[in-house]
Amino acid sequence: MIIEQKVNKWAGTKARQDNRADVSRAAFIMDLVAMATGIPAAQIACRTRNHARAARARQVAMYLAYIAYGWPLARVGTAFARDRTTAGHACRLIEEMRDDAAFDARLEALETCLRAAPDPQAVKLLSPNLLEMAC
Repeated sequence: MIIEQKVNKWAGTKARQDNRADVSRAAFIMDLVAMATGIPAAQIACRTRNHARAARARQVAMYLAYIAYGWPLARVGTAFARDRTTAGHACRLIEEMRDDAAFDARLEALETCLRAAPDPQAVKLLSPNLLEMAC
């Protein structure tokens, strides 16, 4: 019984750490989308729908997490503090919008940028050399 409690406690800790890492990656994506759209990251991360432009930017961010990181919709939803069905709706909507060549090119550039960026968890922010990577 004690071993089972310790295993459950460890599993819970591991899940919280994974969730924090996912939330950090989602924040990174929202910052990237904020820079690309000019919409403040705080509006993109807002719990309410806010403005239509902010909602669309949030949908783009969720789509990028789904495509670039290969996360399942439930994980995308959790990282963005949304339901998996909301993440699914965002991904379907953005995928349909990719029929527009200009939009597709902008989205492809964001995907490339995201894939080329280092993992936000790997960068040692407290290091004197901010470019030093964790091993």
